[in-house]
Amino acid sequence: GVLWHIRPLRIITMGFCAVVALVGADDVALVFLAQGPLGGGQSAASMLYAGAGVGLLIGFAVVANVGPRVSMVTLLLIGFAISSSGNALTGLAWSVPMAFAFQVVRGLGISAVEVGVNTTVQRVVPSGMQGRAFANLYGFIGLAAGLSYIVGGPLLDATGPRFILVAGGIGGLVATAWMALRLPAAQRGAREADNVADSA
Repeated sequence: GVLWHIRPLRIITMGFCAVVALVGADDVALVFLAQGPLGGGQSAASMLYAGAGVGLLIGFAVVANVGPRVSMVTLLLIGFAISSSGNALTGLAWSVPMAFAFQVVRGLGISAVEVGVNTTVQRVVPSGMQGRAFANLYGFIGLAAGLSYIVGGPLLDATGPRFILVAGGIGGLVATAWMALRLPAAQRGAREADNVADSA
């Protein structure tokens, strides 16, 4: 009920789930990209998986300095766009080092998503309901990730890792654009409602 009735949270939940369902299959595709089109071995695959972690570490340091000067809605939208773009570019990479660099970019975006989403949820959900809101939000995210693996495996066999990464990244950008069109207005409406309630 909380996820549905608080409009900004509803948009974040739907958009976040869509992005994860579309790009989550990168976890399946990266090893096949490294050992297939990029001609690497197990070490190359491990390097690609480590790229997002490196990006996360750098990203959290950057967000700690930049975050206070940017609205959280803007931050989460930028994060979704960067992480989706990182995956799409990884699918177009022509070498392992280039793919690693694009996965670092993906990690930078994920750090912005984590901070932006978690902070926004705390701001729009009443304190007594935040635990339930987070549990349900990330429960749906887990289901979306599971769906991406279930669909991603057969799709990987049918199309290849490059298609999975590029198509998923583009799909993530489309979902991000949908959120960008709806979330700012929903945030303004929620603030206006809060102001009316406070004045009453």
